[in-house]
Amino acid sequence: MFGAAKGGAAYARQASPVMTYSNSSDNMDTLNLEEISELPPMFGREHRPVAQTSVWLSTPETPDTPRSRSESKESAGPQQLLIMKFGGTSVGGGEQVLRCAGIVRQALPGRPVVVVSAMGKTTNALLSAARSAVETGEVDISAIRKMHESVIQHLGIDMPTSMNELLNELERILNGVALLKEISIQTRDRIVSFGERLSVRAFAAAFNQTKGEEEVEARPVDAWKIGMRTTSGSGSADSAFSSVEILDDMFSAIQHHLGPLKLNYAYVPIVTGYIAKDTKGVITTLGRDGSDLTATVIGAALKAAEIQIWKDVSGVQTTDPRVIPSAKPVRVLTFEEAAELSTFGSKVVHPAAVLPAWQAGVPMSVRNSMAPEDPGTRIVPKLSDSDTRERRVAAISSKNNITMIVIKSSRMLGQHGFLAHVFSVFNKFAASVDVIATSEVTVSLTLDEGYKHVDVPAIERELQEVAKVSVLHNVAMLTLIVPKSDSVSVLREAFAAFEEMKINVEMVSHGASNVNVTFVLPGDQLLKASRKLHDVFFE
Repeated sequence: MFGAAKGGAAYARQASPVMTYSNSSDNMDTLNLEEISELPPMFGREHRPVAQTSVWLSTPETPDTPRSRSESKESAGPQQLLIMKFGGTSVGGGEQVLRCAGIVRQALPGRPVVVVSAMGKTTNALLSAARSAVETGEVDISAIRKMHESVIQHLGIDMPTSMNELLNELERILNGVALLKEISIQTRDRIVSFGERLSVRAFAAAFNQTKGEEEVEARPVDAWKIGMRTTSGSGSADSAFSSVEILDDMFSAIQHHLGPLKLNYAYVPIVTGYIAKDTKGVITTLGRDGSDLTATVIGAALKAAEIQIWKDVSGVQTTDPRVIPSAKPVRVLTFEEAAELSTFGSKVVHPAAVLPAWQAGVPMSVRNSMAPEDPGTRIVPKLSDSDTRERRVAAISSKNNITMIVIKSSRMLGQHGFLAHVFSVFNKFAASVDVIATSEVTVSLTLDEGYKHVDVPAIERELQEVAKVSVLHNVAMLTLIVPKSDSVSVLREAFAAFEEMKINVEMVSHGASNVNVTFVLPGDQLLKASRKLHDVFFE
């Protein structure tokens, strides 16, 4: 069956005439950040979670003239800023922090605004400490304290007072949790926020310890102090999902706080990723890896020259190199390709992070903090004449542990309203559909329960009132990023490979996106299929 993918449904305006499901309603065609008072809402207030923006956001129009960093400098002079985001592994220890501080120092002519994640596995350690406080009544932050003290000791300086104060505050909060033997999602978000808050202070200390006399100093900045505001809610503890929404006035607030650096670059802001506050002052989080989203939102608000995502890998790879060691670097992707790739399983960039940069026309790149000389992967509005590709498929991504629901009913035949009822059931349980396909009497769709927990048994019971329902667990999605002009030959060769491996494909999504072909197949066949298709299209 052929149908529509979640990511594809978001871009239905440029798609082939196939069935799509989209709850997109906001007009996102223009975004003029020079006139803040006229900003359209980037994130609406209709209960749209941050991490699900790939479902509902309209396809941004490609700017008439894509802006490269050099072109931006030429037109805007020294005023444009550069956004540099460093992930947890990149700042996982004293040596790594110093290396990243050096990368920032080299970029000072570009006027960097730095966004930093929690160090290493700090977020996991904080969640573990919170869980231990609830379950055992014991409070132990020694590992967290030791990790940050070791970074400061590596610098040869005393522990900053602000970091000691944060660690003491964390301990007091955990003591309260241990006393009550319960924890709310708001308290959990407050606890995990200490990771980023400690990290920016350590990073600023590292930069200032090694700065030259003529260099500006670095200042740690909690994101809410520059206007990072959301609705009330919380982020997932173990996935990119978050129930919060970015508030409309956030872009003008960021411009107000950081915009003056365009005229007078007086300091290097080291901003916390991942965290924000709601209108009541309660700390919220943007979902795991949400620091990417923080960086692109800031970059969009400031119309930055570029948004650099610094990680421990050399950009986007043709597939996961941990699974297929022969994976190759991808030097350039379009925003649409990067959005589809991240939505359908790639872990390099947060699923929602591409969209603010895409809408504002700010180019991105994914770089390796361990090898800063490596060009990494550029993410641009559209490919230029010089961006030639040797292969038809740009990259492969995948997701496992997917749930597939097959709904069969003769009531569909020639009748209206049946699909509306089906989707009202999914709406009732706040279930986000990834891929969907239809025939005369059947609807097949997938849910990613690893991204967001869904009450599948309850959905099944309600649907059984009007149809025969089958639920298949542990299926997988395998996605090829390929332009529609090459999709026919790619589909032919992919199915030939599946036939050779004797793999039965449960569903195919093609047509709703200009760059995406997705196969749904048995989960235990994913690894074999991934290796085979990578051999077919990249070897």
